[in-house]
Amino acid sequence: MKISEVGDALWAGVKGWLSGPDGQAVARAAKERAAAVLPPGERVLASHPVEAGERLPEPPRRFRQQAFSAQRTAGDRLVDGMGRVEEGLDRLNPVNVVVDGWDDSRRDAPQLSGGWESPAGQLAAVLRPRCSFRYVAVLLVTEHHLHVVRVRLAGNRREPMAGAEGLEYAWRVERRQVAWVRNRTDVRHGTHEVGFVDGSWVTFAFTVGGYGPVVETFPRRLRYTDPIS
Repeated sequence: MKISEVGDALWAGVKGWLSGPDGQAVARAAKERAAAVLPPGERVLASHPVEAGERLPEPPRRFRQQAFSAQRTAGDRLVDGMGRVEEGLDRLNPVNVVVDGWDDSRRDAPQLSGGWESPAGQLAAVLRPRCSFRYVAVLLVTEHHLHVVRVRLAGNRREPMAGAEGLEYAWRVERRQVAWVRNRTDVRHGTHEVGFVDGSWVTFAFTVGGYGPVVETFPRRLRYTDPIS
């Protein structure tokens, strides 16, 4: 091999390390794996990786799922238990209850409307689980439902899908409960709001480009200049 070829190979490796893995390739692999754990009879119309909106408030602990709980170690469970004890003690403090309630009302306003038990609140909690692993959350649209499946990533940053260890079915809602989706590119590229027929809505974001097919499956599509109605 010529010296110039060696130099080109080394430079390609450095560029790859700096830029990280191909986001589109990871998205394709995650979507394929996620579809494998859907309930029988569900046909995927469109799917794409998603994440919580940038300022989406953290759900109360009782509403947050423990992601990949079967793969956690004894040390992970000990830390989690200590966190529950701390939260319980915090709730006993009446001052904290008042302050937390006021803070939650302020944080919820721009990113979440509706209680944590509403469809929007459930989706918000699903996108903010308790988790010590790297993963991709995939939104899948089928003929009758919206689903969220988590795909665990490998520890290898350069090859995140190599030897990925787990899939987790996290949530679903009937498509007839979905009312609209609103593009919020004025906030950040990929950011959207999804509204449900009960009046609740939540902000989420598509993590990479190419999410058009998913957006097109929603019954009503709004621009960021359109009011929520």
